Amino acid sequence: MKLKENILNSQSSKEFLKQLQSKYKDKVIKLMAENENVFLIKENEFYLGFLQLNFHQNKISIKLFLTSDWKNDLKEQLLINISDLIKNKHYDYLTFLHCFDSINILNTIDGIDFMHQYECNADINKHNPILKTNFNISTEISNYDELIDFHNLCYSDDKDYMISDWRKMLQSFPKAPLPKLTYICYNKDTIIGSIIGYIIPKKNKKYLYSICVHPDYRGNSIGEYLLDFFLQSEPLIPCYLTVYETAKPAINLYKKFGFKKINTVEAIIANEVKD
Repeated sequence: MKLKENILNSQSSKEFLKQLQSKYKDKVIKLMAENENVFLIKENEFYLGFLQLNFHQNKISIKLFLTSDWKNDLKEQLLINISDLIKNKHYDYLTFLHCFDSINILNTIDGIDFMHQYECNADINKHNPILKTNFNISTEISNYDELIDFHNLCYSDDKDYMISDWRKMLQSFPKAPLPKLTYICYNKDTIIGSIIGYIIPKKNKKYLYSICVHPDYRGNSIGEYLLDFFLQSEPLIPCYLTVYETAKPAINLYKKFGFKKINTVEAIIANEVKD
């Protein structure tokens, strides 16, 4: 098996697209045309897909597309080729995103964690949590810097790869051209809980962007109370979110409200070849 760097309109690129039989062919062409660091996967005379690399602060993100001709016994060779490709890159983690109708070959790898999409329909479980203490709930975000610091505090004990760049993410939140849903829980003037998300009219769904509770106030039903607020808010439509498989407390919370796993959107593993 070989990984061959894709060059637009090259002979290799033309051969790959000629062989490709997929209902997502137009999307494949678009991704290959708009992105650098695309490598075609070739076994003998057949092209079996491609991978595309993106380099972030502490991880390499790999978009992986495999055709219907892919055979799982080639998995080990593919992983070896990927290791050779990135062996001089000093990043802590590798993440894999499967594109379109790609076959999932990652669930047999030791040490891998998956990000799943969960969803609940409009017939939401009415959990009706009750706060153990009287706190104030606001639907406005008055200070984004305060909210950013709050997220960094709440997620400080997560695994390295689960700690997001909250400053960048929350600064982009108000810029999205979508209706916002925000519920901030205060104890006097201090944020102790928050849940924020969007309404996505085209999908007729809500997207839960983040939920967090101050470490000193956990066990007071704040997370459940905020999630109930979010789900029951107008309009009463389905809601979806993404969460890592190892984030068990969060998953247990979502399941209380009827969320079910829909699909796997990403896989992540430590970069063992970085040295």
